Amino acid sequence: MPVVPAEYCPVSIGASVLGDRWSLLIVREIMVGSSQFSAILRGLPGLSRSLLAARLRHLEAVGVLTRVPTGSGRTHEYRLTEAGEDLHELIYALGRWTVRWWFPEPAPEQVDNALLLWRMRAGVTSALPEGRTTIQFDFTDGEVRRGWIVATNAEVSVCLHDPRFPVDLSVTGSGRLWHQIWFGHRQLEDAIATGEILVEGPAKLARALPKWFALSPFSSDVLAAKSAAG
Repeated sequence: MPVVPAEYCPVSIGASVLGDRWSLLIVREIMVGSSQFSAILRGLPGLSRSLLAARLRHLEAVGVLTRVPTGSGRTHEYRLTEAGEDLHELIYALGRWTVRWWFPEPAPEQVDNALLLWRMRAGVTSALPEGRTTIQFDFTDGEVRRGWIVATNAEVSVCLHDPRFPVDLSVTGSGRLWHQIWFGHRQLEDAIATGEILVEGPAKLARALPKWFALSPFSSDVLAAKSAAG
């Protein structure tokens, strides 16, 4: 259990239970579908394996999450408990507050194309064609300049090395622009229309691309904030 703070206050006790910023981010990752250790780690750059393991143990000890064996029985997944699910409102309230008061467009040093593709993977929709669809992304800035999203009926994966599947669509553009699109600062359709995003492949697939990805859950809040600011 967490150390009980001297101050008898729900906010103080709640902050003690959650520990630090990594705890909320771990809960966020599980909320968006990352249930295994490696997937959670991949979505949290800067967090070491040892610290993730410690934070997971803490969150399990305070009843925020639980471990569930996988079908093979050799590994396990992390699932949120009722207490963990209850943090959904808190996490999104924090995100909406940040969007309203402190969420400028991404700086060049915040461009992380590998992480962006990982986020986009979680937002792939059922609008994708049946079977395997391979999308190659070429970025004109950022450390990672090429990556692939491979989607099948069973799973969606991100590859930073050539998966050697036929490419259905090739998409070229600025990584910073893709971050702006993902978080709602810009519209993908507009970026394609202006030529800032180049889509190569069958016309039917190219037209459908904007429907293949659900954007960040905060994108509508970003758009609303921009509209309110004029």
